[in-house]
Amino acid sequence: MREQRAVADRHDNDELHEEWLAAIAEQLAPIFDHSKEGVYVFLDDRHKICNDVLAKMWGFASPDEWARTPDFLNAFVVEEDRSEVSRTYHAHIHQSLTPSRLRFTVRRPDGTLVRCESDMTPLSYAGQMLAYHFVRAAPAKDRP
Repeated sequence: MREQRAVADRHDNDELHEEWLAAIAEQLAPIFDHSKEGVYVFLDDRHKICNDVLAKMWGFASPDEWARTPDFLNAFVVEEDRSEVSRTYHAHIHQSLTPSRLRFTVRRPDGTLVRCESDMTPLSYAGQMLAYHFVRAAPAKDRP
C-alpha cells in the first residue's frame, strides 16, 4: 500500500511540475523565442525546459527531445566537470541564492564536445527553487 501511495504521489508531483514548467515557459516565451543564447530552466532531472538554440547547441533535434533526456549531469556534462557543476548548482540555487557563471563541457548525443559558459540564476516558482540558465560557447581561450 505504501508503495502504491509513493507512486501516486510521484505522479501527482510530476503533473504539478509539468504545470509549473508550462506556466514558466509561457511567461519566459519572449526570452526563449528571441534570445541568441541557449536558455534553460531546471527543476530536476525529469522537469526541465530549454529553447531551440540550446537544444541545437547541445546536439538535439528539438527542445522536447532535450527535455526527455534523463539524468542531467550524466547525460550532458563530461565526467571531469560534473562535481563542479553539481557543487555550483547546490551552492547558488539552494544555499546562497545568488547568480553564478560556470564553464563546463557538454557531450552531445553524437559524442562531439562543446565547451559552454553559463550564467545561472536562482528562480523561485510556487515555493520551489529552479535554476535559470543562459548558455553560450565558452570564450576561445577557455576551449581545448
